[in-house]
Amino acid sequence: MKTGFLVNGLLLSASVVMAAEMRTWTFTQSGKTMEAEVAGFSGDAVMLKDADGQTVSVPIAYLTQSDRDYLAGEQSKQWKQVEVIKLDAAGSTGRYQKCSVRGSDVNGDVLVAHLPSSVEAILNNRNQQATQITNLSNRIDSENRAVQQAKATLPSTAYGNWAYRRAVATQRAQVNLEAQDVKTAQGNLAKLQKSYDDYNKKTKDQTTLKMRNTGLTIGGLPVWECYDARHSGSGSGK
Repeated sequence: MKTGFLVNGLLLSASVVMAAEMRTWTFTQSGKTMEAEVAGFSGDAVMLKDADGQTVSVPIAYLTQSDRDYLAGEQSKQWKQVEVIKLDAAGSTGRYQKCSVRGSDVNGDVLVAHLPSSVEAILNNRNQQATQITNLSNRIDSENRAVQQAKATLPSTAYGNWAYRRAVATQRAQVNLEAQDVKTAQGNLAKLQKSYDDYNKKTKDQTTLKMRNTGLTIGGLPVWECYDARHSGSGSGK
């Protein structure tokens, strides 16, 4: 009988609906069997969920060839096209990289295994550009506030002796110069933002990867893994 279930509980953050089929699994060496459905994959192991809802991790190599062939087909269904938008190096842990992603079955922060170094380099470049934009934007805000405050202190008209009028004129010229600096910085910010947007568009295809949900969560984040051709046969028994 075919059923459907939402990965939740310990896997709350995954939010992935997977089609599952209760079937008989046979262990090669012992010949023992168990009735369970596929709950997910983790590396070279499959997570099997029995009728009582208990989930166990079983190395795929322990199962018969027919079971491994079945799982190879199930694994191929798990791969999704996912765009990796941002890398959070500070939130990464061990071999997992914390990333912001979006796809048909995932949207938000996840931990990613086997993130290609070429993609990591692109994401680091994006982070550097984003940092430049943030720093310049903060500087502009600070300088613009200073300019507005200075303008507020200038007298609308200057009366008094020559020295006073000269001082006001000098102050007004300085404020105008600072305002012009802010305007120039705003122009530079617009150029940086455009460059950043163009770079994101240019590298979108390179950061859209074939990925799958492993069914694991670490620190409340679901773990996804990138397709690695070197391990494409992993768990297939071939």
